[in-house]
Amino acid sequence: MPISLPRPLDSVRWDRDDPRGHVESWFLKANDPKAPHRAFWLKFTLLVPPGGPQRARPALAEVWAIRFDGDHSHRAAKGSWLASESTLGTAGLDVQIGSCVLSPGRVRGAVGEGASRLSFNLEFDYGPEAGQVPLHCFPHTWMYEGGFPKSKLYTSCPTTRFRGRLTAGDDIWAIDDWQGMLGHNWGRTHTPAYHWAQCSLFSSESGPEDAVFEGFSGRIALGPVLSPWLSAGVLRFRGEEIPLNSVAGLFGNRVSTALYRWSCVLSGGGWRAQWAVEAPRADFVGLRYFDPSGQENHCLNSKIASCTLQLEHRGARVANLRGERSCAYEILTRDHDHNVTVLA
Repeated sequence: MPISLPRPLDSVRWDRDDPRGHVESWFLKANDPKAPHRAFWLKFTLLVPPGGPQRARPALAEVWAIRFDGDHSHRAAKGSWLASESTLGTAGLDVQIGSCVLSPGRVRGAVGEGASRLSFNLEFDYGPEAGQVPLHCFPHTWMYEGGFPKSKLYTSCPTTRFRGRLTAGDDIWAIDDWQGMLGHNWGRTHTPAYHWAQCSLFSSESGPEDAVFEGFSGRIALGPVLSPWLSAGVLRFRGEEIPLNSVAGLFGNRVSTALYRWSCVLSGGGWRAQWAVEAPRADFVGLRYFDPSGQENHCLNSKIASCTLQLEHRGARVANLRGERSCAYEILTRDHDHNVTVLA
């Protein structure tokens, strides 16, 4: 059954009258199709401590930016402002944090200072009229509106293209039809441990492929301990939607994780996908993600990871897909002994 969210797509989910904590993000990434090891990532985010109007710390609105350059060095920056001074639209995509603006088909702004300053002025394809059909990692509407799972995730623009420029210090990148995405997630807190990936620049033995995949494995808090890995994903392949995200399947998928790599087997409706993604340490940037409680997590963030997806249908091999340094890959961990340099 198609997902039909009762709230406007990409509108803010934070209820200012709710005294519980809240985290929420709109995130964009793109790779240069001619040189996928060049990529960028932008994130507009909310961090709301619990306590309502009497909270001990103010609610923050932040903007993050990373420029990945696999030939040289990566650059990252972050800016923080009060959420009370930010525009957070409830009728659609309408976010303004400091001088940074995210709206349908447009993102612009700057964060950081001096050589670390990253500025961006970009247009992108947005909405069904531009060919963007949302991708949902969860299979039912109630999973987005109810209490389970606690963290919600969808991608409103899974195969968008960006045009404009990205400037790091004095170095300007011209962005000309770079392949990317716009996603949205929210919840009461960050999932304590997860691996997440998205790729829309695949090839096979026969050349470039019409495919986009997004998936995750996460461990949720069960009192003082963490659950086993729960996994789901969704694949669009040659115009067909292949759901790999049944509720029952969340608990039964085979998962393998290591410091800089993740693999799992996802299945559904006669389909079976064997997924794997990895990147060397040098292709990650470390980020500090705080929970509303103040817990510090580290996000190991790469937008130039490599991935493979072996697809079968009722036991017959359909395709061997590969994304060469074109995959978005994030690892969230509370273990800070990971040897990735934390830049923001």
